[in-house]
Amino acid sequence: MRGLPLTTSTLRVLVDGGDWVDALAGRHERLRVSAAGSSLDAAVRITQADVVLIDTGRDVTRLVQRISSLSTPIPVLALAPAESLLQVMAAGASGMLASNASEDEVVAALWALREGLAVFARSFVRSVLPANGTESGGPGPAAADVSAEAGTRVEKHEPFTAREREVLTLLVEGLSNRDIGQRLKISEHTAKFHVNSILQKMGAQKRVEAVVRAARLGFIEI
Repeated sequence: MRGLPLTTSTLRVLVDGGDWVDALAGRHERLRVSAAGSSLDAAVRITQADVVLIDTGRDVTRLVQRISSLSTPIPVLALAPAESLLQVMAAGASGMLASNASEDEVVAALWALREGLAVFARSFVRSVLPANGTESGGPGPAAADVSAEAGTRVEKHEPFTAREREVLTLLVEGLSNRDIGQRLKISEHTAKFHVNSILQKMGAQKRVEAVVRAARLGFIEI
């Protein structure tokens, strides 16, 4: 992930854990970095943060608890081991990088989250899904055609409709069928229909699996 931020405004970052306050504060002209206290919600309100960066080392349980404690809608970038990806996504994180991610990678990810993108390390997504794209070992409907010529994998699947792409974007935010319906001004029943269609096309049983597979196929920014 490279390139300049998509906006010229200031990015307000709330940091929870790790040494990232010292690493980021004063080193990036348009970053305003604050440290979180015991209550993330209170800190978000006080600092008017745009994004939250959480680093609890290898303590995944605490990481999930901290993410889940947020009732204020705000993008969260988590730094954690690859094997915790599904837990972290299910808890509500909008992005996840390795704990040893570089400063440049973290800053780029924070800006991307501010712009409404989801950011997950490519190696993390690949670690969750095996080479054939399914946990069960069989060729799922989302990965019916796989080519390994010259080390290149090509996966074919039934294309999404424009509405399904909108719903998929909202699934990344962890919205319920009702919330999706309200956001898109459609009924909850219609939202559920589109969600089920996405799950089928991704060969997934759960929403988080569909999001991970969509990220792996490039439908969600990584």
